Amino acid sequence: MQQVSSVLVTGASGGIGSATVTCYLEAGHQVFGLDRVAAPEQASFTPIVVDLTDEDAMHEVMRQIGPIQHVVSIAGGALPAEKNSPDPTQLPLEVFRASLEHNLISAFVTLQTAVPNLRAANGDRSIAFTTSTDALISCGLPAYAAAKAGIIGLVNSLTSPLGGEGIRINAVAPGDIPTARNRAEWAHRPDWYTNLASSNPLRRLCTPKEIAETFVALSDRLTGMTGQTVVVDAGLVRGQLAGSDG
Repeated sequence: MQQVSSVLVTGASGGIGSATVTCYLEAGHQVFGLDRVAAPEQASFTPIVVDLTDEDAMHEVMRQIGPIQHVVSIAGGALPAEKNSPDPTQLPLEVFRASLEHNLISAFVTLQTAVPNLRAANGDRSIAFTTSTDALISCGLPAYAAAKAGIIGLVNSLTSPLGGEGIRINAVAPGDIPTARNRAEWAHRPDWYTNLASSNPLRRLCTPKEIAETFVALSDRLTGMTGQTVVVDAGLVRGQLAGSDG
């Protein structure tokens, strides 16, 4: 039987975040969900409203939570201003900076403030970050891609230092998931998800639940895995790379 652990999930109110909370609860874990928007309370789940880029507020939250075995950093996403930009090379600098803050800085603050909680826990411990296929292939979102590529660099740089303490660190790279928020933000391109699905080798898009199950597997079952970026995209990256070989 899988040992019950305490799990911290950031972005817990979003499409992927809420699915991840549900998967961990179904696996019998105690879950703390952080987000700027409150998630509904339920058994074994504690929602906490906090700005993930506010270092002092995050330190206070971590002091309240205590030891945790697993951290899942999901908060982030491409900003609407970038999705609507007609020329990616002329993206306003304030949007580029905001994307770094929203995706990369928030992840690093989560890491810094949560590591003492991981160190205080016993048994297998892990951190899983959310990067994106945008960090691996061309999708025309330079700020988001740069921020998510930074997540991969973060994982690579910390694999050995954290591994020496028995803490695993990995990243999950979803393809573009058609959550309610994403569908609303791509509404100006109504064929966006239809075209994306038809171009994938599996001829479909992944679901929030499939991404959530990947996070649970990384913490509960794939206990020999660290320093890896796991791509979950219905074959999007491989299909594009294969198409460019010719």
